[in-house]
Amino acid sequence: MVADIFNYGTSFLNPAFKWLAPILFLVAFILFYVGNKKYGGELKTAINWLLVSAGCGVAAFLFRVLADIGLLNFKWGESLFFLLFAVMNLLVAWKFLKIIEGVKA
Repeated sequence: MVADIFNYGTSFLNPAFKWLAPILFLVAFILFYVGNKKYGGELKTAINWLLVSAGCGVAAFLFRVLADIGLLNFKWGESLFFLLFAVMNLLVAWKFLKIIEGVKA
């Protein structure tokens, strides 16, 4: 049945998405690290914030998995790191707007 695919306890989507997200965060972290080494100035600041942002995504995943298997009772850790992830992305957006203003001037 179609609804079974959306059932949290039985669907293959739950573990697939749970592991796909941190893999993508790790790939992003590596790409940002390469960018950090390649570029400087204002762009480097934005890339550093993106590095921290990707690290927060990985940390949120770790809190989620450890809470799911019962090793930690810190589900709030996932929320905290995703909140930091969102704040870092807001800082990056602000920084890119400032960089674009400098280019347009």
